[in-house]
Amino acid sequence: MEPVIVTQKANCRNCYKCIRSCPQGAIAFSDDQARVLSEECILCGRCVEVCPQGAQQVQSDLVNVRRMLSMGLKVYASVAPSWLAAFPDITFPQFSAALKKLGFTGVEETAAGAAQVSLEYMHLMAKREMDNIISTCCPSLVLLVERQYPDLTPLLAPVVSPAVAHSKMLRSMFGSRIKTVFIGPCPAKHWEKQENAALSAVLLFEELKTLLSEKGVAFGEEDTQCTETHTPLSRLYPSPGGIIATIPANKRQGYKTYAVSGVEGCKETLEAVRQGQIHGYFLELNTCLGSCAHGPGISREKAPAILVKERLLSAARKKSTGAPSVSESAQVDLTTRFHPQKKKERQPREEEIAAILAQTGKVTKEDLLNCGACGYPTCWDKAVAVWQGKADVRMCLPYMREKAESMSNLIIEYAPSAILLLSPEEKLLEYNHKAMEMLGIRGKGARGHEVQDFLEDGLPPREEWPVSDQPAFVKGGERQVRLSVVEMPGGDAIVLLRDVTREEEDRTAFEKKREQTLHIAQEAVDRQMRMVQQVARLLGETTGETKAALLRMEQAVKGEKRR
Repeated sequence: MEPVIVTQKANCRNCYKCIRSCPQGAIAFSDDQARVLSEECILCGRCVEVCPQGAQQVQSDLVNVRRMLSMGLKVYASVAPSWLAAFPDITFPQFSAALKKLGFTGVEETAAGAAQVSLEYMHLMAKREMDNIISTCCPSLVLLVERQYPDLTPLLAPVVSPAVAHSKMLRSMFGSRIKTVFIGPCPAKHWEKQENAALSAVLLFEELKTLLSEKGVAFGEEDTQCTETHTPLSRLYPSPGGIIATIPANKRQGYKTYAVSGVEGCKETLEAVRQGQIHGYFLELNTCLGSCAHGPGISREKAPAILVKERLLSAARKKSTGAPSVSESAQVDLTTRFHPQKKKERQPREEEIAAILAQTGKVTKEDLLNCGACGYPTCWDKAVAVWQGKADVRMCLPYMREKAESMSNLIIEYAPSAILLLSPEEKLLEYNHKAMEMLGIRGKGARGHEVQDFLEDGLPPREEWPVSDQPAFVKGGERQVRLSVVEMPGGDAIVLLRDVTREEEDRTAFEKKREQTLHIAQEAVDRQMRMVQQVARLLGETTGETKAALLRMEQAVKGEKRR
């Protein structure tokens, strides 16, 4: 089976919410990413509904539907009766008109197929060949039985779902080359599409809203050529007990009936059947709590169940005034077969589980918190998942928190700087050993004291925070520190104090030596300058006398020449 639900890796934030919500344990976690195990998933869609980041998404047929409509192909829409929950204020003629504006050739209610499926259930009851009959309108329920209760597969009614039935009916009336698009609330219909060629594409209601918005199509005018089902009672299919309501009591041939919605309720019922506690029942099972009218393909802001039930009842009581759906007169084969798919997994030995549990500090029964934060009901189940490669040993939140706290405590306790944790009122909440030594604190008795009790000028005003490496003095003025202040969410603050007393003493001594050295050097320079000046003066006098003597000699030589 091609994956129907996939994980958008960039969106996964390791919250484990999908794992906690998955009733099948069909989500693995590794490399900080959750991923759906398609071979174990029953496509109930819970992970899609609960993921706060939208990381779990249903594969979309939007592109395929756009392509079919743009090519001008004959595309017929089969609209699930749960459209009343997704579009509460819209009439079906308005719905039909909007879809035809999008390019659909024809629009019919899937309820027409549901009516034919109910007839098939009546035929099964009439035969009295099955001890219990399990409805097969919910493809997610079919997957649940095939994969987790394979021994109960023979009890599945060998009848296709209303969506497949209606698609076959449409093709029978309008030709095998038409395209059929089921529009509804169920991601599992994508699996049905892969299993049945009668279905061309699947659109969830939320995807239809996207398509309408893209094309600028709004609900308003009504389709004057709209056709409606003339078996309105089949519009009850999306509500709990809706299938049973379409089967008259005198047609049940002595079968008792029971309706269940929600995976947990379905499992409880199937377990009872497996144990031989239930006989002679027609079981209407649906994995969505509240049945199809509350499926994951409907907006997350779902209407209250009681209001949805009222709408469905009103639609079921309403007589159709338009022409009957063309497909209602079709005669097609609606039988099918189902196959068990469950694969038996190897189970780890107890010593292997014990070794995995020990990695997260669980060595005694008291250590097994079974908190479920990791998504598994017990620590043992989570360890089995780790052994099977479905889970990461680090998914134990209490252990990782304890480990993180222990590590942070060690870092704080043995940090070379004094660390103070202050309340919004700047009172001591916690401090490490270095702070006790630096500020002269004894024990933990300083909790609740104001920081001004230990620093000469206290802390800078809050509007100047954060502060980095600012000079300050410990009370008494003997110790100089450099302080940094960072405000935390909630108003608490962390103060880091670095003792620079020795550094300042060394710096002062260095400055003194430097000044002494400069003074000595200056004196040496001054002496050298005086000597230079004296030499220059002596040289200047000697030069002047020599010049005068030479001039006299020149004059004497010139006088001899004239004689």
